[in-house]
Amino acid sequence: MANALEVTPRRGRAPGDDYYRRMGLTREEQEAVEGDRAPAHPFDGPDARATLRKLLEWFYYERDKQAHNRLEMAMDADFYDSIQWDPEDAQALRDRGQMPLVYNEVAPMCDWLIGTEIRTRVDWSVLPRTEDDVQLADVKTKTLKYVSDVNRVPSNRSRSFSDAIKAGLGWIDDGVRDDPTQDRIYNRYEDWRNVLYDSLSYELDLSDARYVFRWRWVDEDIALAMYPDRADAIRAAVENHQTQTMSDWEEDTWYTSEELLSGSKTGTLRASGQGMMIDAKRRRVKIYEAQYRMPADSKIVADGPLQGVFFDPRDKALSMHLAVNNYQVIDKVVMRVHMALFTESHMLRMGVSPYRHNRFTLTPVWCYRRGRDRLPYGVIRRVRDIQQDLNKRASKALFQINTQQIIAEDGATDDWDELREEAGRPDGLIIGKSGKKLEIRPGVDVAAAQVQMMTLQGQAIQKSGGVAQENMGRPTNAVSGRAIEARQMQGSVVTTEPFENLRLATQVSGEKQLSNAEQFYTEQKIMRLTGAKGAIEWVKINQPEVQPDGSVRWLNDITASKADFIVSEADYAGTLRQVMFENLQQIAQRLPPEIALRLLIIAYEFSDLPNKDEIAGEIRRMTGERDPNKPMTPEETAQAEQQMRAQAEALEVQRQMALASLEETQGKARKLMAEANKIEAEAQAVAAGEGGDITPAVQQAVAQLRQEADQVIEKLSADLQKARSDLANRTLQIRADSDSKLEAARIDADAKIRIAEIQADANKVLERFAKTVDDLRSGVEARLAKAEQQARDREIDLREEVVEAREGERDAKKKAKAKTEGKAE
Repeated sequence: MANALEVTPRRGRAPGDDYYRRMGLTREEQEAVEGDRAPAHPFDGPDARATLRKLLEWFYYERDKQAHNRLEMAMDADFYDSIQWDPEDAQALRDRGQMPLVYNEVAPMCDWLIGTEIRTRVDWSVLPRTEDDVQLADVKTKTLKYVSDVNRVPSNRSRSFSDAIKAGLGWIDDGVRDDPTQDRIYNRYEDWRNVLYDSLSYELDLSDARYVFRWRWVDEDIALAMYPDRADAIRAAVENHQTQTMSDWEEDTWYTSEELLSGSKTGTLRASGQGMMIDAKRRRVKIYEAQYRMPADSKIVADGPLQGVFFDPRDKALSMHLAVNNYQVIDKVVMRVHMALFTESHMLRMGVSPYRHNRFTLTPVWCYRRGRDRLPYGVIRRVRDIQQDLNKRASKALFQINTQQIIAEDGATDDWDELREEAGRPDGLIIGKSGKKLEIRPGVDVAAAQVQMMTLQGQAIQKSGGVAQENMGRPTNAVSGRAIEARQMQGSVVTTEPFENLRLATQVSGEKQLSNAEQFYTEQKIMRLTGAKGAIEWVKINQPEVQPDGSVRWLNDITASKADFIVSEADYAGTLRQVMFENLQQIAQRLPPEIALRLLIIAYEFSDLPNKDEIAGEIRRMTGERDPNKPMTPEETAQAEQQMRAQAEALEVQRQMALASLEETQGKARKLMAEANKIEAEAQAVAAGEGGDITPAVQQAVAQLRQEADQVIEKLSADLQKARSDLANRTLQIRADSDSKLEAARIDADAKIRIAEIQADANKVLERFAKTVDDLRSGVEARLAKAEQQARDREIDLREEVVEAREGERDAKKKAKAKTEGKAE
């Protein structure tokens, strides 16, 4: 029979070989034993042991590959805790009476990043996938708020981010538990020291990773209670610890290449439990958990709101939805997440993951990843060498300050030891021999150079880490507020990547929480939410309601459909948000009040005020706006429709009033222009009768009247349009919680007054036009009267001339007749 735990040897010795060595048997002896007995448990069968062998191969591979980087990560975490000296160097300083000084410049840098995350935590929401699930998405948002409250999710996320900043990687664990005393869904912080992941993965969410391992040290009695059917396997893996003070994790031995067993451990080995048992005070077993992806035949929902969900016969809620709605289920071979619990010698549990989301329960929070092998590191890694050298220079400077050099000729003193001792004392007495050179040179000058170099190294740490002195509120050469803000913003931009990685982790972790809620919150549940001011809100989910026909309808059934978890867009740089908040406030001061209030809503979204949402909500209530992120209730919908009708009626009244005013003014203007044109024609006729042309004054006056009349109409139209726009804005701002009819009546009255004022101004101009027309008419009429008088005078003169001519003719006739008669006589 082939050995199920046989692995390919690496680096001279394979884990399988070491396994048999620890059991005290050779491989041949173990194979003979296994060949003579049948497996007493299903997890001792060939398939389970083959899976165990594969998991151990993966585990040992990652343990060896990541060992050096994990040592670096542990050193980074120690540097934050001011453990910055090698034990040998620190002991050398103590031996010469000097303390190993630590000037921790990296801790404030990390504290600033960690504090910034705590102060600028992002918000999130659940969005629906269909229009019918808008209200249900709001219920799911409140459900996840409840999950966040009971599991202290923000605190867990901050702890993981703290690990990422210090060591380079943190972990968040999302899953379910069967403890009836606690909530079904849990969210936990996981220490990076207890986790190994697939180092060949490229994606930050491990979506392309093959496996993730983690482990726990569990007391023997607890492990036996958890796995009663595997009692023999548990006892075989027990380790005894002589004291409780030794490290609870043996990963130190990976880093230093020491043996797994040391003098502080006694008793059984992990594999078989054979060995000496002396003074064992705490029997514990190391249990590993593996989450790994394997190809498997799966049933997947193909349509409906649960499309893409893996079907599991154990999922009663999903089975009910499939039976009621007749959703189609298809068979497909996909990569399914499996889970296994094992010791290094026996499989304890294994099977397909029960989670619908088909992801690992562990979510990584990265800081930075090396480009060549994608292994993580934190902000301390970049400046650790500088920090270590800074500490050594500080110790050197202190040593040099307290020491002195003696330069002397041979024979300058009889006792060189006494001379050295007296030179080192502040009140020492040194007597040299005459004629011999004796010089004592203090080390202060050399120490000054060390201190100067320390200052440069401290600045280099800040530049490399991206956290400037201004970010931490320390005084610098930046005097003006603008210069300080610019440097603070620069520091915020440099440190953006860790915060962006945290945002991704928040998104991925939230998606798992939402999926778990949709899958495992299947029973009736009433949840309490607490607002910012202590206001309590009760949320009910999965509530049955009996219909008149006897059927049951479930209210707020969060298992009936899927939704999307969305992290709100937010800038983690607090300084940048503060600058935007101040700029928006300055802009709002220069705008009309109704527009400024709307802009303030956007401004407060960039503030760091803890109650900014309440402030924005109060401003919305003042302006009559509603929160666009919340669905409308039936009462709000009816009120909005009533408000829209009132607004439409008011707008129509305003339009009719403006049109009437414009038509009235246009009629008056047309009447005046017609009269002016008539006067112009009359003046032209008078001029023609006089044999001349129209006077330039009349022609110019009529042309000016035409131009000004057009301008009056245009100005009146523009004024009425502006008045309509202003009144329309007021009409559209009718508050939803006020009497819409009363508000519309007030705006209608204001509209009448405003239009009347505009009409009055236009009438004044038209009156001036009428006066001008009257003046033109008077001038034309005077000229016409003068022309008529002149015509009458010419007619009288003509008549007189005719009479005189006739009288002359009569006189001539009389004279001719008299002359003829005279001749005749």
